[in-house]
Amino acid sequence: MRPERALLSVLGVLVLAVALWWLRAQGAGAPWLPGCSFHRLTGLHCPGCGMTRAMAAILRGDLAAAFRCNPVGLVLLPLALVGLLPEWLGWVRGRRLAFRWHPGARGAWLLVGLIIAFWILRNLPWWPFTLLAPPALGS
Repeated sequence: MRPERALLSVLGVLVLAVALWWLRAQGAGAPWLPGCSFHRLTGLHCPGCGMTRAMAAILRGDLAAAFRCNPVGLVLLPLALVGLLPEWLGWVRGRRLAFRWHPGARGAWLLVGLIIAFWILRNLPWWPFTLLAPPALGS
């Protein structure tokens, strides 16, 4: 184990824990959150729009509200953790873990295609595509 990497990791986890606690306490409409610049500039929803509100809903234990805010992000978040956690642990230890998730080029392109399709579909103004857009703030 590399002590300097372990210390950095502990500090990172503490910062993340404080940020999550603050998000849970303040809610997603807190004035210190910047909001989505893409949405502010274009009026369209990016693939990540609604993820802050989804995370706030998860922290409150409301998975249905989190899913309404960003369904694809809510599905991809656990996959990202499965992929990143072994990499992070290997970095802290200074050697790779036996288990590493490699989606490969085909999986990466599939993921990119899924995100682009979600980006396009959530901005279409017809039902059922309007269900993919995050609810308006305050609703």
